[in-house]
Amino acid sequence: MSFCEMLEILKERNAGRIVLCNNGNFYTAIGNDAIALNKLLGLKLSCMKTGLCKVGFPINALEKYTGLLIETGYSF
Repeated sequence: MSFCEMLEILKERNAGRIVLCNNGNFYTAIGNDAIALNKLLGLKLSCMKTGLCKVGFPINALEKYTGLLIETGYSF
């Protein structure tokens, strides 16, 4: 199963939530979740093409960003 297929399954099982994936020393989000995190938290958005975007933050900033998400009322 590819990463994209696994991510799709995660998104289906967690509808209405932002999905963060651990990727080495970073947490990343892609697609609409990345766009939402860019707007909500000001994380730098990198887009390879329309609809294929990602954001990320280092593991040591997890508490900071999850705290901000909780404050905004988003589930993750």
